[in-house]
Formats: sequence, structure tokens, C-alpha cells
Amino acid sequence: MIRHAAPKDVPAIQQLLRSLPDVWQDSWREDVVERALDSARDLAFVAEEDDQIVGFASGHDTGFRAYLSELAVSRSHQRKGIGAQLVRRIEAELTARGCAVLIADVDPPAEPFYRKLGWRAPRATLLGHRVR
Repeated sequence: MIRHAAPKDVPAIQQLLRSLPDVWQDSWREDVVERALDSARDLAFVAEEDDQIVGFASGHDTGFRAYLSELAVSRSHQRKGIGAQLVRRIEAELTARGCAVLIADVDPPAEPFYRKLGWRAPRATLLGHRVR
């Protein structure tokens, strides 16, 4: 079941993110999940199975475009369509708002997953800067 993430889900989301290799960043603040839920407003979702959180996705609508800031599925539940369901839920919410562009930072091994969902690389080069 996919549902909106709630503050009560923070410990389970944090545990999920920490359980996945190369997901949790040591540079993240301890309140990163709380801040993500707060800033995502109604664009943060969890996937539940047997009352356990097995997936998490969060997006941010800036008005100009939206960003998929996190997508994580427990290792034991990967390749079962949960990631696709989470992404599609965020896409549907954004479509209902009239948002036409959703951007994500994608690690190279995840590119086939996104391409299967119909995503493609943008024409523009994206630049970023680490602020600390």
C-alpha cells in the first residue's frame, strides 16, 4: 500500500535509508528525514507491507519544476514494482497540479529503472554546488 508519509514514520524511514548501501550520507543532519517530510509537504510517500515501511519517496514542487529528492526501497522488496509505484504516485500528484517537469539525481546503476518508466536525460546540463 502506498500512502502519504507522516511524522510517526520518521524512525522507520530513517532505518530504511540507513539499511541501503550508499544511500545514507554521513554529511546529512540527524533531522534530515523530518526536514524532508516538512519541505515535501504532501509529496512524501511510503510503501507499506505487513505494517512495515518498505519504501519511501519524496518530491518537492518548486512551482517551476519538481524534484524527486529521494527514492528508496528495502533490498528485500526491490524488483517488485514498489519503486515504480512510488514514482508514479508522485508523478500523478504533480500532474494534478499542472506540473510537467520532474527531475531527479540518478546514480548510473539506477538509470535503467528510470528509463523503463519513460524518463530521459534532460537537454540542459545541470550544475550543482556543495554548500559545505
